[in-house]
Amino acid sequence: MEPNLDETDLKLLKYLKTLGPDYAKLLASRFHIDLESMRSRLAYLESINFIERVEGRIVKYYHRRMKSVKHRNHTYFMIAREGDHYLRAQEADPDVPWKKPKR
Repeated sequence: MEPNLDETDLKLLKYLKTLGPDYAKLLASRFHIDLESMRSRLAYLESINFIERVEGRIVKYYHRRMKSVKHRNHTYFMIAREGDHYLRAQEADPDVPWKKPKR
């Protein structure tokens, strides 16, 4: 069964693949979407195993110039293997609405 994803969902997967784990409130502000809508998108992507919750109390960021470790205070999500494979199979690379942090 083909998942029902729109362009925003593809951008969200691309974001998580590029920048690593993040939480719903920050994702909602970056994508200019209300928090409840973002939570429902994340719940749907999690239900089809395209993203997964980050386990443990520490979140490691490898996408920055320097490795950084943060104690997590929110529920963080990261792209899962199935989501990564689905994103690679897409013909068009989604246009990203964010800039990488300057660190």
